[in-house]
Amino acid sequence: MYPILRSLRRARPPPMPAVPTIRYPDGMGPAPHADDAGAWAGQAADVPAEWFAHFSWLHGVRHTQRVHIHGQRLVRELRWPEDDAAVVLSAVLWHDIGRVNDGWDPQHGALGAARVVELGLHESLPEADAQLALFAIRYHCRDDGQGSLRAAGQDDPERALRILWLLKDADALDRVRLGGGAYDVDSTALRHECTLAMVGFAEELLSVMP
Repeated sequence: MYPILRSLRRARPPPMPAVPTIRYPDGMGPAPHADDAGAWAGQAADVPAEWFAHFSWLHGVRHTQRVHIHGQRLVRELRWPEDDAAVVLSAVLWHDIGRVNDGWDPQHGALGAARVVELGLHESLPEADAQLALFAIRYHCRDDGQGSLRAAGQDDPERALRILWLLKDADALDRVRLGGGAYDVDSTALRHECTLAMVGFAEELLSVMP
C-alpha cells in the first residue's frame, strides 16, 4: 500500500469529461492507476540532453522523463481532453531546460520559456497552445498566488491555470529524489487529490529509473 499523506487545503479543478489517448506500457491497458513502474520506465520519453542549458542530475533528462510519466498518469486519472494533455505534457518536457543551476531559482521558468523559443520547440504546438505551455513553464517555479494572478491575463485563464497546476503537481511528485522520499512531497502544496495516491509510485519509479 502507498502512504496516505495529510489532506489538501486547496480547491481542485474539476475533472474533464473526455479521456485522452495516452500510450500505456504494453499489457497495462487503460487502467487509471497502472502501477508498474518498471514498465513505465521502459517507455520513457526521448529527452535530448542538448535541450538543457545546464547539465544536472537533479533537473536534467532523468528528472524530466519521470515528471513526464507522472504527467501522463495525472491527465489520464483526471480525464483530460487530448488537446489539453498535449499542452501540459509538452510543458513538462520543457519545464527545466533553461536552468543554469540546481539551487532555488524563481527565474528558471522564464529562462526555460526563452530557451523553448530559442530552440523552436514551441512550433510543434498550435500558437494558442504554445502560449499556454510557455505560460506554465514561466510560472511553474512561482507560488500559486502569482500563477493565479498571471493566469488572469491569459486568453483562457481557467485553462491556463489548469495546465499550470498539473505541471506543478507532476513536478512535485519527483521531489522524492531529494533524499527524504515521500516526506519531501509537501501534500499541502498539491493541487489534485489524486496526486497524493501517486507518491508511492513516484518512489518506485525513482528506484527503477534513478
